[in-house]
Amino acid sequence: LQKEPDTKERSVFDIPIFTEEFLNHSKAREAELRQLRKSNMEFEERNAALQKHVESMRTAVEKLEVDVIHERGRNTVLQQHLETLRQALASSFAGVPLPGSGEIPTLDTIDSYMNRLHNLILANPQENETLIATVREVVNHLER
Repeated sequence: LQKEPDTKERSVFDIPIFTEEFLNHSKAREAELRQLRKSNMEFEERNAALQKHVESMRTAVEKLEVDVIHERGRNTVLQQHLETLRQALASSFAGVPLPGSGEIPTLDTIDSYMNRLHNLILANPQENETLIATVREVVNHLER
């Protein structure tokens, strides 16, 4: 004796049309399709939102890249200005040796020279009045 195959194991093509079994199977497939369509719509909505987000991120990145280019140009100009200022200070203060050490500035030492000069003046302004007057005179010539 052969057993009748279980309904779940039967192929869709083995179900007679318009029977209760066929209608239940059809309803189940339609419910599954509705759920898949709903899921598909949700994924499409998420995808659209992500696409908008990606596009706004691209726009932000492009804006930042333009800003970086402008800042690099600005930094280059500022660096050139700093070098010009260092050269002017080194040549203008070449005749002003630091009290105590006698150090005079060079292009390589101008930053440390200016720092030491500033510290000397702040430490004893009364004792360095002539140095302060000399510094003022040199700076006034720089501004012209």
